Amino acid sequence: MKQAEAAADVLADLPALQAITSPLKRCQETAAPFAARLGAAARIEPRVTEVPSPAVADRQAWLRATFRGAFDAGAPNGWTACGEEVLRWRDGVIAALSALEEDSAVFTHFVAINAAVSAGLRRDQAIIFKPAHASITELACDDGVLRLVALGADVSGGKVA
Repeated sequence: MKQAEAAADVLADLPALQAITSPLKRCQETAAPFAARLGAAARIEPRVTEVPSPAVADRQAWLRATFRGAFDAGAPNGWTACGEEVLRWRDGVIAALSALEEDSAVFTHFVAINAAVSAGLRRDQAIIFKPAHASITELACDDGVLRLVALGADVSGGKVA
């Protein structure tokens, strides 16, 4: 909860007019302190949910296989290698963010953040960086096209090339 409060402190100084969150509980909990400051509930946006996976016993193993080494330092991996369902999901994340008509704080997940950042950098690379919990990545939308403004904290301390 301290991370969510710290994020709300930073976001309070930005021009966000609304809070938008993934339907998953942990994002809603992270959004709650900022939404309370706005005096309005966070709007749930299903398209910014976590990347869908098939029913598997080990989701982490599925993620590693799907993103083929993209979690290893410097290993590029294109979205097209991730499969049709993941591509449709990625396109939904980008469409949801591109459709926002006012400055917004969007509370979402590791791979969704990377989908937005890769679109904002015009790259096919699926995993650009490893965002820390409750870090803040800033994007802008110019004529329906995302643009990266600033990356949030990276848990690996790495830099985007």
